Amino acid sequence: MDSRGLIELERMPFKERLKQQYEFYLKELDNGYMMGRQGSGPVDKTMQYKDLHSDEFREVLVFGSNSYLGFSNNPYIKQKVKDAVDRYGIGSGGSPAFSGYTRQHKDLELRLAKLAGHDDAVLLPGGYMANLCWVTGLMNRNDVIVYDKNSHASVINAIKMAGVPFYSFDPENLEDFERIIQRIRARDGEAKQIFSTVEGVRSVDGSIIELERYIQICRNNDVITILDDAHGVGTVGETGKGTLEHLNLIGQVDLRMSTCSKALGAQGAFVSGSKELIFLLRNFSYPYLFTSGLAQPTIAAIDAALDLLENEPHHVQNLRANVRYMQDALENAGFRILRGDSGIIPVFFDKDGHVHRLNKELYRQGLFANIMEYPMVPPGAERLRLSIMSTHTHEEMDRVVQMIDATNRSL
Repeated sequence: MDSRGLIELERMPFKERLKQQYEFYLKELDNGYMMGRQGSGPVDKTMQYKDLHSDEFREVLVFGSNSYLGFSNNPYIKQKVKDAVDRYGIGSGGSPAFSGYTRQHKDLELRLAKLAGHDDAVLLPGGYMANLCWVTGLMNRNDVIVYDKNSHASVINAIKMAGVPFYSFDPENLEDFERIIQRIRARDGEAKQIFSTVEGVRSVDGSIIELERYIQICRNNDVITILDDAHGVGTVGETGKGTLEHLNLIGQVDLRMSTCSKALGAQGAFVSGSKELIFLLRNFSYPYLFTSGLAQPTIAAIDAALDLLENEPHHVQNLRANVRYMQDALENAGFRILRGDSGIIPVFFDKDGHVHRLNKELYRQGLFANIMEYPMVPPGAERLRLSIMSTHTHEEMDRVVQMIDATNRSL
C-alpha cells in the first residue's frame, strides 16, 4: 500500500479501520513485513535473521543497525560486562528514588554529563523514557514548547501527556522558527516559559541543522534549549562526543538527551544539564522516579564504551571514512543521496511505494536495511536508510551498492 492508501486507512471510522488494518498487516506479514524482523546471535555487521517463509535463520549483511561503532559485540566491552555480573549481579533492585541507585550510576552520570559540558545527568532505560523525563518533569500547561517537526514520537507523545501548549517548526527554516518565538513573546510576554527542542543528527536523513544560529535565537528570547542527540554521540565530533563537539558548541544548550543504545552499543539513555535542572528531574520526573535503575552490567557496558571512545579514536575515524566511501560509491552508481557527516545515508527513489518493495527484495537477497516511509516522513519523501558501521569493509559496501543497483533496475 502506498502512502496515500495509508492516509485513507487512518481516516476511516474505528471499527472499519480496525478490520482493514488487521487484514492489511496480516497480509504484510505473509509477504515478509520488514518491521520486527527476528534476529539471532550477536548484534554485528552480519547477523542471523529469520527467513521470510520458513523458521530457518540465515546470515545477512546488516546496514540497518544503530551500533555504528560495532560496540554491541566488542570483546573489551563484553569482558567488562562479565566482570560486572560477577561483582554486582544482574539488576539494580529498584528505582533510583529507592534502592536502585549506586555509586556506579552516579559515576557514569557524571561522565556522560561531561560529553555535553554539563554539570550532571540522569540515566534512564531508553531514549523514549528520557524524552518523557524532561518534558513531563520540567513542563506543564503554564509553559509552551516549540519543537522540531522531525522530533521523535516520544517527544510528541510526552507533550500530549503533559498537556503543554505547542508549536512545531521546520529546522531548515529558522526564520520561521524565530517568528513563532517572537509571536509567543508578543502575545504572552514573560508569562510563559518557552522551551524548544531540536534533533542534532536527524534520524530520518543524518543531516545536521544550523545549530549555532538556532541556539542564538533561543538565547535572544530566553528560550530553554533541549538537543536530542540520539544519533550524534559516537558518530560525529572529533572524539565522538556528538553534535555539540562537531559544531564546537559544547556547553551551549541547556539540556542534551542522548542514547546509549546506538553508537555506544548497549542500552539506556541520559539527559544532561545544569545542577538545578537535573535536580528537578531527579525529584519531579515520574519516568525517572518510578522506573528501575539501569542494571549494573549495562552500566559497565556504557562505561567501557566510553573507555573506547577516549582511548581508541580509530573507531570514530573508521566510521567517518566508511561513510565517505559509501556516499561516493552510491553517487557513482547514480543514486540520489543526502551527504552528511553522520552514520546515516538516505537513498531517495522517486516512485511512491517503490522503496517498500525494494527493501523486501533486498532482504530476500541478504541485505538488512531500514526504510523511512509515511508516517515517519511526508508522502513522497520515502527513502532507504542505510546505517554505516565502522567495521564494514570496502568489499561489503561495494557489494551492497551492487545489490541495490541491480534490484532497483529489476523492479
